[in-house]
Amino acid sequence: MIARFSALILVVFLLPGCATPAKYQWGKYENSLYSHYKNPADQEQFAASLAATIAKGEETGSVPPGIYAEYGYVLYSVGRNTEALSYFEKEKKTWPESTLLMDKMIASAKKTSGKAAVGTGK
Repeated sequence: MIARFSALILVVFLLPGCATPAKYQWGKYENSLYSHYKNPADQEQFAASLAATIAKGEETGSVPPGIYAEYGYVLYSVGRNTEALSYFEKEKKTWPESTLLMDKMIASAKKTSGKAAVGTGK
């Protein structure tokens, strides 16, 4: 009886040690995305949060899928097309399955380069 109880205690304490570590560094992405949806005008804060997520992920080589593209789109939407292109390229290189979408975003950013920012009406 004591052997079974000891074995059960051992299993209970050792199993949490087998948990898989997080594969990607998401940072505060969920909270910042939610805040951005509630207040879309505050793109600077959202962009800063994405940049921080990217920086932390690049330190460990664990940038989550879609983060480069999302940050690139934020840059694109404020008219910073050259910077946006580099992040679209990074997304395409890091996540080859995004090639089709990134090729379209790259073409769009190149086409509107030098024109008014998307969504600004200027």
